[in-house]
Amino acid sequence: MIRGTWSLNEPLVPANISAIMVRMGQEKGISQDSLLENTAIDPAAFSDPKALLTYQQVIILTNNMLKLCNEPTLGLELGNAININQFGMLGYAILSCANVRQALSLGLKYHVLIDPAFNFEVAEQEDLTSIRLTSHIPIENIYNLLCDIFLTNFISLGRFLTGLDIMPKEININRPEPEFAEKYQSYFPGCPVNWDQPRTEIIIDTQLMDAPTTLADESTAKMAESQCADILTRMGPREGIVVKVRRILLSNPGHFPPIEVVASHLATSTRTLSRSLQEVSTSYQKILDEVRKEMAIEYLKTSSLPIEEIAALIGYNDPSNFRKAFKRWTGKPPSYYRTKKS
Repeated sequence: MIRGTWSLNEPLVPANISAIMVRMGQEKGISQDSLLENTAIDPAAFSDPKALLTYQQVIILTNNMLKLCNEPTLGLELGNAININQFGMLGYAILSCANVRQALSLGLKYHVLIDPAFNFEVAEQEDLTSIRLTSHIPIENIYNLLCDIFLTNFISLGRFLTGLDIMPKEININRPEPEFAEKYQSYFPGCPVNWDQPRTEIIIDTQLMDAPTTLADESTAKMAESQCADILTRMGPREGIVVKVRRILLSNPGHFPPIEVVASHLATSTRTLSRSLQEVSTSYQKILDEVRKEMAIEYLKTSSLPIEEIAALIGYNDPSNFRKAFKRWTGKPPSYYRTKKS
């Protein structure tokens, strides 16, 4: 196994977040036994702050919940239900930060303590700041749920930390607009929600980054961060193999290396890399297609480059092959995104 790869069968995920899902399911009239079917989760884990679940268990539990609940905006509801207490020592550290910028910086540094597969980034500009979900989970319904949790949880935590009625300037979601899109608008009144975007992100006024937190305490923050660092050291590297492969691909956009070169960068064999990706339900080609799709949509939406140049930028010498691939990735022609831009 490649060092730093998270495995489906390795206990890595704190059980307290899943406990919220189970409790919410029970409040909706779903039995605990039904929710935990085929998960092999001991219910006692939900009352143990140190208990860890495997990704396989979390995936089965989440699929059970989605099937039995049948509510398309379940993730938005879950995001609101998850509070800072569920983040353990990291939550304690975030509570003590001086302002939103420091809290986000701490979250970026230690987010793997909550979930090694969860990744985000912050892009700060003069007027607007983007908080972007960068996790890439190759299971569509699980990924969509995570996106929705990300949206409401970041906003609700920001409100809790600052005491301000924070509302983003804009929300972008990187999937097609669903039939129930109006339900999203009810969670974010007055905030534009844009679909079919290159990434899922929350855009806020940059001035909010300096908003003070209500429980700021410098000495407590230092103590809590020190403990987070100790925990992280004991855990060892937890960066997922998908993130590692994506990083290599994005370091050379337009000149994507073959899998043999990527494997060499990761100091492993092609066979081992392929097997590691298969263990997390993906492949090198799927990751490459996802990277190309994201780059293509970004170029189409934010530039006036001709289709031929965009095709070349993502590694297609023949524009017609690019158009076919793009239609396969998105179900739409490139012109659809160019039209939306204008």
